[in-house]
Amino acid sequence: MPRSPLADVLLRVAVLSLHVTTTVVSAISSRDEIIPKPYFIKDELNTTFLVGDTAKLLCGVMDLGTKYVTWKRDNTVLTVGMVSFVQNSEYEIHHIEPYWNLLIKNVQLRHAGLYECHINTQDKMKRMVYLNVLDDVDHRKPTINISGLFHVDMGQTIKLRCNATDTAAPPDHVDWFKDGNSLHSSEARGISITKKFSVTSRTISSDLEIKEAKMSDKGTYTCRTSDRQVVSVNVNILKVETQPRNIRDEKLQIPDSSAATGGFNSCSSIYFYPQRFNLQIPISLAATWMCLFLSLNR
Repeated sequence: MPRSPLADVLLRVAVLSLHVTTTVVSAISSRDEIIPKPYFIKDELNTTFLVGDTAKLLCGVMDLGTKYVTWKRDNTVLTVGMVSFVQNSEYEIHHIEPYWNLLIKNVQLRHAGLYECHINTQDKMKRMVYLNVLDDVDHRKPTINISGLFHVDMGQTIKLRCNATDTAAPPDHVDWFKDGNSLHSSEARGISITKKFSVTSRTISSDLEIKEAKMSDKGTYTCRTSDRQVVSVNVNILKVETQPRNIRDEKLQIPDSSAATGGFNSCSSIYFYPQRFNLQIPISLAATWMCLFLSLNR
């Protein structure tokens, strides 16, 4: 029995609806498959700060997507995302992608312990960070020093290192001076200045190198930090010269009388050392004839 036009239309709509439904379900399934799973960045899991510092506990997460990060301590929720769940304001989140770092202001001995950084995945991903807090006043004193060689041969490289430590964080920068004049990196002058920081030790290090030292490089070198710590050293340039040999120190080797009896062959073994004066041949011949004369008149 032939189908009515209405039945054909309804069948077509049903097939089209099934196709659309299958396509949507397939797309959703494919999307779920390509969404990457979050993972933690490898960071320091044991960190140390001094009483009064702002402690920073690192937690970097890649491919977080729609998930969120939670910080806990002893099963107590401290933060969720950017929101703090602690009444006092000593905990806060410092968020710069991909990091969700926990800051503890004015850290005290009671803050020491184990902290957990969670991601709200089905398997409850987490990482543990241990905080050490030290109450050591000696470690908080600013220090500065210059190390290196203070006596350098002319033509060699001057190498000096300035290490500076502040109470809570490394100094922002250091400057170099020679005899009161500021020094800067200059390829033309052979001057190189490099710097590096260490947050954990609150130290900045700066290396000064001057290639092919000249006598004019002799002087007082000063390192000064942004918080006005200053230290100076004196560098001397040594002029090294090769002294010429003195002709009076050279020796004329003449065989003894017993060897002279051997005739010409014995006398011909006379040498004069200072070849650079081009006198070896005539003086050696004169000495040889004298040796033969003495041998014949014994």
